[in-house]
Amino acid sequence: MALNLFGGRKPDHPLAEEKGAREALAALPRNDAEKAIEGLHDWIVSVAAIEEFKPERRAELYLLLDETAQPFQRKLSRDYASTATLPRTQEARIWKALSGLWKDLAGAYSSLIDQCAADSAIAGRLKARLPLLCTRAVRALAAQLKWQYMHYEPQDAETWRALGRVYRFAEQRNIQGETIRLYPNVPQNSCAEREFVKLLMLSASSPDCLPRRDIELAESIVAHMSASFVLSAAHQAQSTYNGVDLGEGMPPKRLVQAPPASPDLRYFAAGAAADQLNGVIRVLQSGAIPSDLNLGGAYESAQVLGVCLQLKAAWSSPPPVRKNDRYEVRHSLSVANGMAGILARLQGKKEVAGPETWVTENISAGGVGALVSNVQGDWLGIGKLVGLSVAGGSGACSVGVVRRWGRRPKLQSGVGIRTLAKAAFPVTLGGIAPQDAILLNDDRTLREEVLICTREGGFDKRIGPLLDFEGNNYLLVPVAVVESGEDFDIARYRVMLQD
Repeated sequence: MALNLFGGRKPDHPLAEEKGAREALAALPRNDAEKAIEGLHDWIVSVAAIEEFKPERRAELYLLLDETAQPFQRKLSRDYASTATLPRTQEARIWKALSGLWKDLAGAYSSLIDQCAADSAIAGRLKARLPLLCTRAVRALAAQLKWQYMHYEPQDAETWRALGRVYRFAEQRNIQGETIRLYPNVPQNSCAEREFVKLLMLSASSPDCLPRRDIELAESIVAHMSASFVLSAAHQAQSTYNGVDLGEGMPPKRLVQAPPASPDLRYFAAGAAADQLNGVIRVLQSGAIPSDLNLGGAYESAQVLGVCLQLKAAWSSPPPVRKNDRYEVRHSLSVANGMAGILARLQGKKEVAGPETWVTENISAGGVGALVSNVQGDWLGIGKLVGLSVAGGSGACSVGVVRRWGRRPKLQSGVGIRTLAKAAFPVTLGGIAPQDAILLNDDRTLREEVLICTREGGFDKRIGPLLDFEGNNYLLVPVAVVESGEDFDIARYRVMLQD
């Protein structure tokens, strides 16, 4: 990007001239993405702090620093999303770098747009760049919110308000739909409206119920279908969510009924993307991935299918409803971590990780909502297997899978757990290679089919293991795996009593 100097007092800053900017950015460590982003943070902050920069020059530098950051942030994003079990310190460091970069860029762009909104002379001088600045601003704010989702952080109201101001400005200038090239060396076109509705659809897709790699995958699928989404200032029959109140500082919500008219409300829906998603699902069900579906990385078709099915449920109209009523309950839970922890508890052995104490917020026939201190739960994640025993209770252990996770203020997290069985029993599956397992059953009476939890890879469709339970011998006929995680498989078996 060409850098031009403007009249007036010359800023005392290394990036004030083209030569200095070129040298400073060339000095960034190309083989260390984290350090490069740290250096770019310093430049963005320092440019924002120098009052002598004219808005035109400041805009040029923000655009340039954003472009320089892209290969580094792409590399770190791949590292973060593709590794399911990053060491905690490394995960925190990468997340801090990426969320910090987008926060810096979002703040820089939105501050510049606020200046344009307040001063028509500045907006006039930047007129040719406004479509690009607005699109980049919406994209940066959306990325800031996306990285909050990636870390299961509470949504930041000020970021949503800044997003509303930027998008309202783009609408007032009638440039929200003006398509531009996002970055000089990337063949990707977009506009402020598309970047905005992409965020709304991702936010509407329950990202707090997805592992971080699936959030990245969901974002790619949303981007692939974004041209088909519907966004309108008027309520449409097919709108499942009210997109957002541009001034409220809140993420989108489900429409229970048509809300009162408001100039700040924006409505959105999947539109034609719903049929497009169904077509993708049909291909995935055959075991293939559509050739034109750019996911930004290598994924198994089963994983992509799982995410697409969740998106389909989230985008449906009418929306899915909760199957069971929730009831507020407060009691302490002793929580076992994973397959090994649950099995140790059931066998009366010492749990390797040690039990944790959580507090229930609510219960239903299908699950538990609990509050977790962030001093605990550093192993916590979507899809984790947990054993739950009521403190001071009978000692019975129910088993569930973490379906929802969100960090909260005061060093706490809210966790939603889907209960798989009200009771669990340690068993040994007999056969050529006997293995310890967990029978998931509400009581000690076996029905025609049962759920068995084994260590990962313990299910074999070709082998029917033997089960000795309550003095009876059974042959278990394998049916299918119904749930898998990092350390477990849960499979359904038909039960045959042997003489």
